[in-house]
Amino acid sequence: MKFSFAIIALIFTSSVFCQRHSLQGVWQGISTTRTQKPEQGMALWMEFDINTKTGEFTGFARYEKPYEEFFAYKKMKGTVTSDSTLEFEEVSIRKKEESSFLIWCKNFGDLTYNSKTGYLEGSWRSSDCPRQMGKIILYRSRYEMSRTDTNSLYHSWVDNFAGDLKRGWPAYYVRDAEMRNFEMRPVLFDHDKDSLKPEFRPFLEQMAKIVESHSDLRIKIIGHTDSNGTDEYNIDLSRRRAYQVKNYLIKLGVREDRIVIEFRGERDPATSNATNEGKSLNRRVDFEFI
Repeated sequence: MKFSFAIIALIFTSSVFCQRHSLQGVWQGISTTRTQKPEQGMALWMEFDINTKTGEFTGFARYEKPYEEFFAYKKMKGTVTSDSTLEFEEVSIRKKEESSFLIWCKNFGDLTYNSKTGYLEGSWRSSDCPRQMGKIILYRSRYEMSRTDTNSLYHSWVDNFAGDLKRGWPAYYVRDAEMRNFEMRPVLFDHDKDSLKPEFRPFLEQMAKIVESHSDLRIKIIGHTDSNGTDEYNIDLSRRRAYQVKNYLIKLGVREDRIVIEFRGERDPATSNATNEGKSLNRRVDFEFI
């Protein structure tokens, strides 16, 4: 029994260590007040240096006014709890620029990692500006946080991120993982038919979501038939099947310029046409991400 408790404790400790380690580094996102939408908020960078044994951390936060030169650079401290929540407190403003319409306050709050979206999400309150509070949402950054008068990145990234949030998209690395793990499979058709079967619609809806969430991704649709009929007829039937799928993807919101069509008739079978089962597998539309 003691051995079992020791194993459980080791697993728990290892899990907490991994959770804390995964929160290390630079995150970027948006900080908003109670009344602001994401597109109206401040660009926010946070960097965490976490002691993975104790859960305590130090770090820095950088707030930038989008498309302006104004910023605040703050020192932070805090703790990572066992459920991967960062409780932070801004203890000093190390460097700042401000104007008459921009007042920088020291804030405190908490951020929790959402494994479904890949975001750090939470809320903040001000310790020295009465009644000031709001929300924070961050994603893991591929860049370094600026420690100079120069902004970390050109602020168009804030608009792009606000657009992602409006569409309900998860972080870019979650979307990339969804694309890599997406299982391509053919959409099958009945004999001599080009009507899309209802059971394939959920698959196409998931595909459309992935294509739409990657601005540089296109989808190739390839129509096929079995060996029944003339070559000329089968080329046209495979074309009609491909366009049925294309039209459905467009209906789901995929832009037409992100779809490529091919139709091959009976010339590229998936399996032998010698049996009815084989023919049923050849009456299909295939897909490729390009």
